[in-house]
Amino acid sequence: MIYILVAKTKQQELFYLTGKYARKELLEIRSREQFFCPSCQAPLLLKIGEINIPHFAHKSLSDCDHFSEPESPLHLHGKLLLYHFFQQLDHHVELEKHLSAIRQRADLLVDGRYAIEFQCSTIPATQLNQRSEGYRLLGVHPIWIKGLKQPCREEIGIVHLKSFEIAMRQESGPISFILLFHPPGDRFYYHSNLFYISPNRWAGKTKSIQSTRQVFPFAIPKRLTKEEFRSVMGIFQNVKRRYIRSQLYAENRIKNSFCRLCYELRIDVGNVPDFFGIPMLGAECMKSPAVVWQLQTVAAWEKGISMEVLAASGRVPLTNPGVTGQAASLMTEYLTLYLSFANRDSTDSKVLDSAYDIYCKNLRKLRK
Repeated sequence: MIYILVAKTKQQELFYLTGKYARKELLEIRSREQFFCPSCQAPLLLKIGEINIPHFAHKSLSDCDHFSEPESPLHLHGKLLLYHFFQQLDHHVELEKHLSAIRQRADLLVDGRYAIEFQCSTIPATQLNQRSEGYRLLGVHPIWIKGLKQPCREEIGIVHLKSFEIAMRQESGPISFILLFHPPGDRFYYHSNLFYISPNRWAGKTKSIQSTRQVFPFAIPKRLTKEEFRSVMGIFQNVKRRYIRSQLYAENRIKNSFCRLCYELRIDVGNVPDFFGIPMLGAECMKSPAVVWQLQTVAAWEKGISMEVLAASGRVPLTNPGVTGQAASLMTEYLTLYLSFANRDSTDSKVLDSAYDIYCKNLRKLRK
């Protein structure tokens, strides 16, 4: 079933189900009024049940482009709460705004400049990016908010993300983040300070804010404290240890890239120094685990190979050819950290200080 919160009357006026009318009033309105889809003009039913929020639905199966995705009660509830959130902050907000120029419907259009998409179901990342690009063609800034059935655990930890959730990341400040909303608790959540581990696993910080304390444009998360970054370092060290254990049982160590790199660098495979496997912002351009691409960086430097040449060579697997420059910069930054410890003792605290310093410098660069 396709649920809708905005319909047109026979007089071509928009009728909104935003909680303004009591159920008794809606029953009376339904008895005397006819409703139509704002996009395809097909007749709509006004449904007023005891469980779901009052909503419109097509009378029959429709090929309406703009309402092609089923909307859950969670989606309806969230859209209404977000609608009232923007109203209370005195922003001009339009619910289920149909933009005919790009044949798209925004869940909410705020001040004519921001398209708010409240996404409760899984969609292909390509579709999400296409919709975002459509808004940008109109000079409208897309903001994606992930819908939550359950509240998140607030902590520094591993965040499991699907590809469409990663595509929701916002870059409106030095710290990128994913914004989420939990309608039952009327609360916003943030996944921020995200460090790439693997395609669906990131280390980061999850924090929430009650909607009554939220602002718009939305609040930007703060950078990690050194103690919080220490927790991220701990996550990466645990991930590295598990990865190394898996490689120790490789059938052919000569062909195993990790074992071969350790041999080239004269490193005991069971005792890799702490300054390998460091969390660094932007490492999602690399396909390999942090410990592997960082070993490759040092091995290339010892052979006199520049990071630009290494990144372009294909020897370090990248997510796509367009991130070659990003990968070269990342490896150069890591090499700076490595050289500060080369040929001298390193302690956990010194490695933490250096890695945290690089993290802070990266944020300062992004702020400029």
